[in-house]
Amino acid sequence: MHTETPITKKLSWLNVVSPTNEEVAMLAERFYLHPVIAGELGVPSSRSRVESHDGYLFLVYHLPLYDIENQVSRRAEIDVIATEGVLITVSYDDIEPIREFERRIARLPERDITSTAELAYHLIEAGNDFSVRQLRHVEEKTRIVGAELFRDSGKKLLKDISIIKRDLLEFSLTAGSQRVMLESLVPVGSLFWGEQYRIYLADLWGDFLKTHYLLENLRATIESYSETVSQLFELKTAEVVRRFSILGFLTFPLILYATVALEPTVARSFIRTPEDFWTIFGAVTVFVAVLAIAFRKKGWL
Repeated sequence: MHTETPITKKLSWLNVVSPTNEEVAMLAERFYLHPVIAGELGVPSSRSRVESHDGYLFLVYHLPLYDIENQVSRRAEIDVIATEGVLITVSYDDIEPIREFERRIARLPERDITSTAELAYHLIEAGNDFSVRQLRHVEEKTRIVGAELFRDSGKKLLKDISIIKRDLLEFSLTAGSQRVMLESLVPVGSLFWGEQYRIYLADLWGDFLKTHYLLENLRATIESYSETVSQLFELKTAEVVRRFSILGFLTFPLILYATVALEPTVARSFIRTPEDFWTIFGAVTVFVAVLAIAFRKKGWL
């Protein structure tokens, strides 16, 4: 499906969603696209890049798109072809940055848009804003984990941290692609559109750094939380081992006495009547109780 929207008398925006073979052939014929470039419009590309060709600029722009069902960010793609008078966007999903771009250019006065460079600027700016918003759900989840950290260090918290770490990892891979594209766009785009547009392209790089810094901050925070949870688990494990060791020490005299008392050859030397058995058993029990009280006072139990 494709739609073409006039921006000014000399500029238009052609948006293609999930292109068919016929639409790809139409674009190739109308804009004299290289067969390799035309071939890449039919399916998503594996890497971001910027290429200047005869009469047009081609760039592959990847964006993080949160998948609610799988609780992880996935990669969405916008292929952009900028000619002198037409900005072409090709996407494989109905994604928010395209809709936001449409709303932006609808609000802008006609005199504020004079070239496809400015259209591309507003498109990628919408993508940068979208990327920051995609990190907000991670920021909120990280805040909740921080609040629950010392109240619940159980399996659920550990699972929540693992989900966040996986999401941040996938987001980082997409952000790395964005970084490559935006770094290349500054010199290549300046040559294609002119040096007067370098400031626009450099501004896009600066906006991307907001996403980068927020991402790195969240990654550092969740790593710290993960390490803290691991330490809490280790402390709990050590505490359980210590308590069982003390209990083993306290019950050892009773177990030893019971074992000796059940051995006839040994028991006859000091247990001659049933009263002797219970007297010694009572003494051992009192001894164990005194030890337990002493350990309790020291905070060992």
